[in-house]
Amino acid sequence: MRLFQQYAVLFSLACLAMPVIASASETIPQCALNCEQQFTNTTSCSTTDTTCLCTDTQYQADLSSCAMANCSMKEALTAKYIVSRQCDLPIPRRYPEADPGTIIPFVIATILFAIRMTAKFLRLGGGWGPDDYTIITAYVLAIIAFALHISMVHYGFGMNIWDIQPQDNITIAFKYFFAFILVYKALISLAKISVCLFLLRIFQSPVFRYTTYTMIAINTAVAITWILTDSFHCIPVHLAWTGWAMEEQGTCINFVASTFANGFVNIVVDTVMVIMPVYQVSRLNLSVQKKIGVAVMLGVGLVLTAVGIVRVVVFSRNTSNTNPTFEMEPLNHWSVIECQIAIICACLPTSRALFVRVLPGADTTHDSTARPYPTATGASSRTAAVSAFMGSGEKEKGRISKTVSYSVDVESKTKRLTKESDGFIQLKDIEVGGERG
Repeated sequence: MRLFQQYAVLFSLACLAMPVIASASETIPQCALNCEQQFTNTTSCSTTDTTCLCTDTQYQADLSSCAMANCSMKEALTAKYIVSRQCDLPIPRRYPEADPGTIIPFVIATILFAIRMTAKFLRLGGGWGPDDYTIITAYVLAIIAFALHISMVHYGFGMNIWDIQPQDNITIAFKYFFAFILVYKALISLAKISVCLFLLRIFQSPVFRYTTYTMIAINTAVAITWILTDSFHCIPVHLAWTGWAMEEQGTCINFVASTFANGFVNIVVDTVMVIMPVYQVSRLNLSVQKKIGVAVMLGVGLVLTAVGIVRVVVFSRNTSNTNPTFEMEPLNHWSVIECQIAIICACLPTSRALFVRVLPGADTTHDSTARPYPTATGASSRTAAVSAFMGSGEKEKGRISKTVSYSVDVESKTKRLTKESDGFIQLKDIEVGGERG
């Protein structure tokens, strides 16, 4: 129970200046009062001089040693809370419940998800596929993760653990945290799998497809491994949310090491997933302008990689575990942001079809004469997806393009057919598009 055993350091804060106002001392745990009586003579401060007692470090150290031997965790936290109020110590909150840093990415993710779904319902840029159903599941999890984070903050995450009152709220906050880390691990992997499934609809190179299937397998294995690890990181399981009180024996894995391992794996996977499609785009028969446009669209995944790196760095600076509800909140904060960025990265490329339909002038990767994307059903969905994403007629190097030519007599616009038996069919404003290969 390494994570919770380190909470014993809190005892060094639990007995500051115990002989404070008499009315408050009635609620201070008896173990703390006994320590105060034992070490009264070790301080030069008057027992009624709260300011002096609050700043006497030697007196605090003596009381800490006594409290570590005689008080329970809950008693120590209660004593610390009471004395903190008497010493007029502030009650800090690292982030508010309504935090713009998490709300803004969530709103952007929601807008892009809605745009992607609208494009699919309008049959733009390819039909429905596994990548769409996967991202729908991931977005539902993003909503749950956002709600869980708000609940964690509401019940005390971001505050000093001794300032959370009543203490039952600490248990509730850790329950939400337990659920949050499971949702986070599932969401991140699902969003990446959705991107891989989308790329399979675009690129047909055998090597690329084998690599993509490998990445899908890796993301699946990462999700399953860490969901199981986090689900059973304490035995019995309920110690994940009750272990802070140190009232029950059990075993917990090193949460810090596990979180670092997961963070580094995510960074490596993110980096590979960005390099794969960008490299593939470099091999396409596209103009430089189009290559840059498509590469930037796919390379937006670098933002997710950057957020993952920030998350690991922030966590590395808050791993002492002496004040877990306060110190772990930055990790949760950046985890929520990473969840929303994952949705944004997965939805941005496929949302492009609707943008081009509504604002055709904003499309810089198509020729100026390009027309709206064709409706795609069945076998043509991949063709439409390619057309919507890279432009009509773009093909990978090294692939053979089969072209079927049709000879059709088109009658002059100024001349009308007088009889059906003439055998001519008048064609007007018909566009034939798509790639065969």
